[in-house]
Amino acid sequence: MEKVLQNWLNQGQTVLHNVLLVHYTSLGLNETELVFIIQIQSYLDKNILFPNINSIAKRMGKEDAELFSILHSLIQKNIVRIQTEKDEFGKVSDQYSLDPLYNKLSMLLTKEQQKEGEVENDVDLLSIFQQEFGRLLTPIEIQTISEWLDKDHYKKEIILEALREAVLNQTYNLRYIDRILLSWEKKNIRTPNEVKQESKKYSNYKTEEAPVTPTEHVPLFNWLDPDSK
Repeated sequence: MEKVLQNWLNQGQTVLHNVLLVHYTSLGLNETELVFIIQIQSYLDKNILFPNINSIAKRMGKEDAELFSILHSLIQKNIVRIQTEKDEFGKVSDQYSLDPLYNKLSMLLTKEQQKEGEVENDVDLLSIFQQEFGRLLTPIEIQTISEWLDKDHYKKEIILEALREAVLNQTYNLRYIDRILLSWEKKNIRTPNEVKQESKKYSNYKTEEAPVTPTEHVPLFNWLDPDSK
């Protein structure tokens, strides 16, 4: 019994990242390819860098030809790489590398995090609109706001600035806001600071044209007026 246990311990263990188990299908891998990758990792963990395909085939109960086909597929998918390395004594040898696999997983996780951030950003933006409008948005309005972000590529800050202008003008509809955004795009206004600068230029122009007394009301900048300077 002790000899069996010692032999068991001598086999070592293979460290497998859970992220691979969660996302292997997203990388276009099937279960057989996944097991093949795990087998390669098990050899690499024991510092056997270029195991014989026949040995892996016996472990998996597969024919050599099938394993060669799987290996070719994984190389084509840029999941596994065979690279030639030279050791400290100048001896050249081939070895398997799973670096392409882990690079793909890293890129996949980065994209997922970005998408999660975008979803949170969308939800936050919709919440602000509903708060300012004092009501729930309709499905069409939600779609319009999403298109501003995804299709028109307006930044969240500039959309909020357009919302602010609409609220100041007590015009609570997306068509008005959309026209403001289009007006800014034509004038190459991309940031809230540029909005303020343009508005200030307009205010200065109005002041020079007709000085305003302290009791007079200064009208808001009409962004939709094509004659606005």
